[in-house]
Amino acid sequence: MKRWILLFVVLVGLALPQASYAAEQQCFAQTGFCIEGRFLQYWQQNGGLPVFGYPLSKAEDRYNQDSQQSFLTQQFERARFELHPELVAPYDVLLGRLGDDLLRYRNLDSSMLPRETGSKADCLWFETTGHNVCNQANGLGFMRYWQSNGLNDPKLDSFGRSLQLFGYPLTDVQMETNANGDTVLTQHFERARFEWHPNQPDQFKVLLGLVGKESQQLRYGEGSNPSNLTMIDSRVFFTADDGVHGQELWVSDGSDAGTRMVKDIRPTGSSNPYRLTAALGQVFFVITTDANDQLWVSDGTEIGTKLVYSFMRPAVEQPAIVDIAAVAGGVIVLGNSLETGIEPWFSNGSSAGTYLIRDINPGPAGSEIKVETCCNYYFAAEFTSMSNGLVFMANTGSVGNQLWLSDGSIQNTRQISNFAANNEFVAELERLNNQQIVAAIQQPEVIQIVQIDLATGKQSQLTSHARFYLGTRLIVSAHNLVNIGNKVYYHVVDELNSTLWQVDAQTGASQINVAGYLLKNIISDPNQSQLHLQLLNADRSEAGLWAWDGAKLQQRSGLNVQQLRINGQRIFGISGEQSPYRVYANTSNNQTLAYVGSGFHRLANSPAFAQVSRFSTNQGIFLALPSLAHGVELWYSDGSTLRMVKDIRP
Repeated sequence: MKRWILLFVVLVGLALPQASYAAEQQCFAQTGFCIEGRFLQYWQQNGGLPVFGYPLSKAEDRYNQDSQQSFLTQQFERARFELHPELVAPYDVLLGRLGDDLLRYRNLDSSMLPRETGSKADCLWFETTGHNVCNQANGLGFMRYWQSNGLNDPKLDSFGRSLQLFGYPLTDVQMETNANGDTVLTQHFERARFEWHPNQPDQFKVLLGLVGKESQQLRYGEGSNPSNLTMIDSRVFFTADDGVHGQELWVSDGSDAGTRMVKDIRPTGSSNPYRLTAALGQVFFVITTDANDQLWVSDGTEIGTKLVYSFMRPAVEQPAIVDIAAVAGGVIVLGNSLETGIEPWFSNGSSAGTYLIRDINPGPAGSEIKVETCCNYYFAAEFTSMSNGLVFMANTGSVGNQLWLSDGSIQNTRQISNFAANNEFVAELERLNNQQIVAAIQQPEVIQIVQIDLATGKQSQLTSHARFYLGTRLIVSAHNLVNIGNKVYYHVVDELNSTLWQVDAQTGASQINVAGYLLKNIISDPNQSQLHLQLLNADRSEAGLWAWDGAKLQQRSGLNVQQLRINGQRIFGISGEQSPYRVYANTSNNQTLAYVGSGFHRLANSPAFAQVSRFSTNQGIFLALPSLAHGVELWYSDGSTLRMVKDIRP
C-alpha cells in the first residue's frame, strides 16, 4: 500500500504545472515554452495539462497538409492547436488530427481498416467509423473517459462536446507499444490516443498518449524515387537514387536482399538511365552525355552492364535516340548519325551487332516524325509488334509519312503503306491479326480508320470520325487502339458522346453499345484476354471499371480506380489523386477489386513526394509508392497483400 501511495504522490506532482505567470501568458519550466492569448484560454477551458500536456513549441505559422493552408499553430504533448480567427469561438481554435497522422505515418489508412459488425452491449457505437468505445474494467475505461471530457461549448450536449475534443474512434482496441516503451491496450481517435494502464490508480488508468510529442519527432523519408520499372522474367529493373550514388540502374527479385544497384555507371554523379526496354533476357537503356545518347545493355550484373553504341545528338537540346523497341534477336533503335539523321538501327547488345537498317529518308534529314505544337514539339514514334517484326512510322521525305515493317534485318525492312504524300499523319497503330494492321490517320478535319494488309499493301478505309474544337484545341476524336482477341477496339469522342468502336477483319468498323454507358477509357491488357473499360453514367459521373466479353458487362469496381494495370487475370489500380493513394486488386478473373493497402504523400510546403504512376507487372505487381516514413520506394503486391520491398534510401 505504501508503494501505491508513493506512486500516487509522484503522479500528482507531475500533473501540477510548475509555471510562472505574466499577463495572458503561462510558461512552463518543464519544456521552456509559454502559452498565451487565445491558445492559453482554450487550453485552460478544455482540460489543461491532463488533456493537452505541456507546450512543445512556440506559436508560429505552419502549413496544414489537410487544408493546404498556413495557420498560427502551437504543438503540445497531446495536441496541436491551430488558430482560425475567421471562426466563432470555441471553434476559432481547432485541434489537429494527430491520432490519424500517427496512423498514416505507419501506413495505416484508418478509413479502410476493418469495421466491427455492430454495437456491443454497454459500449458507445460509432456507425460513422464502425468502431465501439467500451470500458475496460469496473465501469472504468475508454468510454467513461471519452464521456467525461469534452470541448467547453454549452450549445452542445455531452456527446457533442466529447466528439469535438477527441473525434471519432479510428481503430479497435489493440495492444501497442507507446512512446515510453510500455505495451498497453490502445485505441486511436482522430485527435487522440487512449491508453489503458490497469496497474495505475483509477484516475490514471486511462491516459492520453503523447501524440503531439510523437508527431513532432517524426522523420520523413526522402525516398529513392524508383522509375522506369521494367520486368524481365521474375526480376524488375528500374532506376533509383540511394542518396550516395545518384540515379543509377537497380534490379530486384522482390526481396530486400535481392534488391541492389547493378552498377555505378557515373561515379561522379547520376547516369540517369531511361528508355529501359526488355529484350533477349536483358535490359537495354539510354544514358545521355554532353554530346551523345549512349545505348547500354545489362544482364543484371556489374560486369554484364556495358556501353553498346553512342549516337551523336544533332543539337544540344535534341535527342540522339528517339525510341527503342524489342524485336526478335535484339532491339530497333531510332537513332541519329551525322550522315543520315534519325533513322532505324538494329542492335543485339554488342557493338559489332549494331548497325543502320535503312536510310529511309536519304541524306541527313532523318525519317523521324516531328510534330509541332503551340509552344513545343514531340516525336511521334510508335512501334506495333507483329509476328514477323515491328511496324513503325517514318517520314520518307518525297512520299510523306508512311508505315514500315522490319524484323531488324536490312533485307526484311520495307514500306507497307501507300498514303497520299504530305497530307496525312499516322496518329496511332494497332495489330489486328498476323496479316493486318489498323491505323488511325489524322487529317485536318477527320480521323480515318484504315486497315492495311501487310502482304499485299492493300489499304481499306473502314470509317472516319470528325474532329472538333474544344476551345482553341482541335481534338483527336479517335484514339486508344487496343487489340483483344484479334479485334481492335478504340475510343471515339465528340462534343456530346464518348463511345466504343470495334474493328473486325470480316465486318469492318462498328460502334458497340455498352449498356447505355459512356466510355471514359479502354484499359490495355498485355495478354489480350479481356476488354476492360472505365465507364461513365449518362450524367458523366463515374461508373467504375467493367469487363466486357463481347456480349455483356461485368463490373470489377464501382470506384474511380486510376492508373490501372492488367496482367492476365489480375487487375491492379490506384484510387485517389492526392494522399492517400489506395491500391486495389483482384486475385482471379471474375472477382471484383478489393482494397489491398495505401500509400501516403507528404503534402507540405517542403518537397513533396513524386506522383505514383510507375508499375511493372509479373505474377503480381511492382510499383513506386510513397510512405511518410520512407518517401517513394519500391513496393510489391501479389493482389492480396502490399509490402515495401526495400528502403533503398534509408
